[in-house]
Amino acid sequence: MGDTMAADDTAPMPLPTILAVDDDPGNLGVLGRLLHRDYDVLAAPSGERALQIAAGVPKPDLILLDVMMPGMDGYAVLAALRDNPATRDIPVIFVTGLNSPEDEARGLELGAVDYIAKPYNPAIVLARVRTHLELKHARDWLANQNVYLETELARREATLHSVTGAARDAIIMIDDQGRIAFWNPAAESMFGYPAAEALGRELHPLLAPAHYQAAAAQGLAQFRRSGTGAAVGKTLELEALHKDGKEFPVEISFAAIRRAESWWGVAIVRDITARKAVDEQLAQAQSQLLQADKLAAIGQLAAGVAHEINNPIGFVSSNMTSLESYVADILALLDAFEAAATAGPTGPTSAAALAKAQAMKQEKDLGFLRADLGQLIAESHDGLQRVRKIVEDLKGFAHAEDASWKWADLHSGLESTLNMVKNELKYHCTVHKEYGEMPQVWCVPAQLNQVFMNLLVNAGQAIEGKGNIHLTTGQQGKEVFIAIADTGIGIPPQIQQRLFDPFFTTKPVGKGTGLGLSVSNSIVQKHHGRIELHSEVGKGTTFTVWLPITQEQVQDAVPPAPTVP
Repeated sequence: MGDTMAADDTAPMPLPTILAVDDDPGNLGVLGRLLHRDYDVLAAPSGERALQIAAGVPKPDLILLDVMMPGMDGYAVLAALRDNPATRDIPVIFVTGLNSPEDEARGLELGAVDYIAKPYNPAIVLARVRTHLELKHARDWLANQNVYLETELARREATLHSVTGAARDAIIMIDDQGRIAFWNPAAESMFGYPAAEALGRELHPLLAPAHYQAAAAQGLAQFRRSGTGAAVGKTLELEALHKDGKEFPVEISFAAIRRAESWWGVAIVRDITARKAVDEQLAQAQSQLLQADKLAAIGQLAAGVAHEINNPIGFVSSNMTSLESYVADILALLDAFEAAATAGPTGPTSAAALAKAQAMKQEKDLGFLRADLGQLIAESHDGLQRVRKIVEDLKGFAHAEDASWKWADLHSGLESTLNMVKNELKYHCTVHKEYGEMPQVWCVPAQLNQVFMNLLVNAGQAIEGKGNIHLTTGQQGKEVFIAIADTGIGIPPQIQQRLFDPFFTTKPVGKGTGLGLSVSNSIVQKHHGRIELHSEVGKGTTFTVWLPITQEQVQDAVPPAPTVP
């Protein structure tokens, strides 16, 4: 602001002034202690006193206003502030224990810039105060520049162009009709329009893709009326339109400026094409990490899976040997009876041939062959079915590209995973299932099976000697849970804090990569869920996976009916 007023560059900048309004002295004390290091804090115990202070000197830069107060409540104070030209531009953040959408909507409609819920979270209070002071500072600065333009237009333009010309982000101002009033060189480079071609044109038809046009028109109408809107005071990621017709991703921060009796807007736009490319690379790296963890798990379980396949293959092979012998006996019998039939119905040759066939039938025990043949075939079918199921489960678990979201039965995923780790557990662990009613969940099933795999293998490895693993599932509200508890050695408290760190492991070489729990936690967080841990040394450990039934992108969808195995 050096071009708008004479000032000593060495003089310290005055601290921003914040007015805290609350009828509870305790709350005022908390806010005062929290803010006094970085701000000048004024306190008002009532709405009436708050209006007096706000209209006086020093003028507050920001007001933290309690809603529920005797006499004049926060809504009435805000309305009075907005009716007074001297105070209408002071940003007001409501501080309240009310948290209903209706209360929040009412406050925002009256002109509040934000809500802070009680009891106070210091980090949230400081962050929001800082953000809205920065926005106010931007609004005040732009307002001062506009006033100065009216008297010293040439000097102001030179200063403004020197500042914005050096900016790497596009800086765009629109007037109260939605027309472009300022367009810096970065905007020229970003969108392909020279300033002479962009100034005076409507912003949204020029830069917004077709699928944003309807929402943009509605938002502009609201902004022109009240200076508010879905984008005001926020940073959003959207798509923008280049002059050549190509869409590209941008990050937009938009602020409202009160000029005379109308609302103007300033947008700072950043091209995030390169950042999106990096995000895509990170996503690919994450996918590769997931696959590496899958292959590591399969490597650890390979011997057990081979054993589970070899068992049925072994008895199928044995049955085939028996079947081969049985078929040879049956064919010999057929040959004997065919010879008897060929000898004719009467005569000594016929009688001898028939007697020979009957003797062979007795010798081969045709009744036994007939009974055992069916049993051998049934056992072989069962063995081959077991092999097919193991191979299908292994293939589904190892598939690298199966990352699609769908409704899935987690009980089915658990059973499939148990089939994979069966040999790892069956010799020293007894698995107890306590499945509750659980609806299908919108998820990436293959990734959740990976989580179950890691937790089940960990549970088995935590048990020294013989022990038990308990699987418990169910639903609470809009979430489902899968608890995997073991009677193993437990996890010391000092180690629990590091369990989800990448590459951290307490297992001996060859027993783990240190990726399992880290990858599992990442997968569950991607599903907007959480993993809870409870462990006692010497008693065992329980990992509980909590997952939302649906996700934000399918909130209106109805999940399939609940299942109980």
